[in-house]
Amino acid sequence: MNEQLKYLIELQEVDSSILSIAEKIESLPGKLEKFKAPFKEANILLQKAKTQFEALGKSRKDRESAAEEFQEKINKLKTKSKEIKTNKEYEAYLKEIEGFEKEKYKIEDEILSIMENLEAFTKDIQKEELKVKKTEEEFREQEKAFEEEKTRLHAEMETYKTKRKDFVAKIEVELYEQYMNLLKRSGGLAVVPAKKEVCLGCNTNIPPQQFNDIKKNDNIFNCYYCKRILYFKEQ
Repeated sequence: MNEQLKYLIELQEVDSSILSIAEKIESLPGKLEKFKAPFKEANILLQKAKTQFEALGKSRKDRESAAEEFQEKINKLKTKSKEIKTNKEYEAYLKEIEGFEKEKYKIEDEILSIMENLEAFTKDIQKEELKVKKTEEEFREQEKAFEEEKTRLHAEMETYKTKRKDFVAKIEVELYEQYMNLLKRSGGLAVVPAKKEVCLGCNTNIPPQQFNDIKKNDNIFNCYYCKRILYFKEQ
């Protein structure tokens, strides 16, 4: 095999590996985000439950204040009722007291309902806190695993980059420039096999005579359509 062609094939293999590793590194944040989603969702549900719990707590305080106000009115009326002299006035006071007491009892019922809801939300918050803890632990484990994978991939890439320098040093300058132009223009694939009179880079037919010459692997040939460097690989 032509020595320069051999180095180009090996360089292409190295560059393909580097590109593949780079794609894997770039994909890691997106993959990690999938594991982060349940953690985010659990946090949102927890904050929602806490917000509702706080709102209920505020509502309870408001209703308790309202109940106290009605109780003060009732107490004042009861104190004042001692000064009443006629049955008619007394009946009116009793009716007014009864009205305030009804409002107070109504509010107390509301407070009981709120307290029941608070108890339910307390349980919900405890459940959501457990979910947050669990999903965070799972996310942190995955985050650690992805960081280790990232470190491994970077180390692997550095190994390939060192190999790449060795091959580049052996390739003629003009040929390397041609290779790099093809690499950038052809989606990272500058050197491709030819099989059954077809360029496997663009799937274009190769003239029979040229294919026979390519099969010898003793010279540099380019696909007349995509311009990629062609070589023949035995089955």
